[in-house]
Amino acid sequence: MCDTFGKIGSKNRFSIFAKNSDRQYDEPQVMVFIDAKENKNKKLKTTYIEIENVKHTHAILISKPVWIWGAEMGINDCGVCIGNEAIKSKTSKKNKESLIGMDLVRLGLERSSSAKEALDQIIKLLEKYGQGGNCGYKKKSYYDNSFLIMDRNELFVLETIGKKYAVKSKKMYNISNCLSIKKADAYNDVKNFKKKYESKSWDSGEYRSKMSFIKLLFAKNKDDFLKILCSHSKIGNKYSICMHGECETTNSMIVILKNRPEIYFTGCPNPCKSEYKKYVFGDPIIYPIVDEQHQNNCEFWKSKRYCNEKRID
Repeated sequence: MCDTFGKIGSKNRFSIFAKNSDRQYDEPQVMVFIDAKENKNKKLKTTYIEIENVKHTHAILISKPVWIWGAEMGINDCGVCIGNEAIKSKTSKKNKESLIGMDLVRLGLERSSSAKEALDQIIKLLEKYGQGGNCGYKKKSYYDNSFLIMDRNELFVLETIGKKYAVKSKKMYNISNCLSIKKADAYNDVKNFKKKYESKSWDSGEYRSKMSFIKLLFAKNKDDFLKILCSHSKIGNKYSICMHGECETTNSMIVILKNRPEIYFTGCPNPCKSEYKKYVFGDPIIYPIVDEQHQNNCEFWKSKRYCNEKRID
């Protein structure tokens, strides 16, 4: 489960990207800054497969599960932001190991100087390598992916099933664990992607998408987006944007896109009870690395203990 939001600013307003990364309970997630590189190796090892490398990669700040090469969300040195969502469709299956959605997020950030270029890069990689592989930490999970890709001036939604895709360009959009594109601007299959592939297996995604879109209409600044990311539903945890329990929000991020982006993230679960730390792009990440041997000194586990003590439901 996840929810991703984007809004292109009009007149003097800034563009804003935001996402809650929802993962299996107790799966640690870390913020990582990776500087720009000139790569000598011809091959690149992603989570499961090797692919062709590129000569130059951009500097990126990403949020990633500790055991996965790719990223749930992030921003690069050109102000490109990407977040992905798990999608179940009528045709979803356990595809052979290839690129997973999180790999495509990181590759899009590393290889692109604009939202449009990131969109094209992800489509190119998807058509060449496909997508597949277990994305679950303790319990195996297989799914397709949708992506919200934006910079200060443009926003694209890319929904994918296997190597099939549909693209929509908008000034404001939010994605959840459901398909949404009915009239694609670009596609390699059908224009009404939602009608052909929609599945009701994750009905909470449809609910969260509709609920948060209404709030997104009126969101103008960081505080408005923060309220969305920290919101709960009265009808159950899986219908909440801020999730607790078997599937929980393990990190939350807001990026205000302007000449120098303002970046805020929790770096730990439970955004409704966590501090959003301000980060300057390029600075080292000062929070302890998450691993089982250093849990007591880790931001992730400190936050979990605190929230468990407060009995958050």
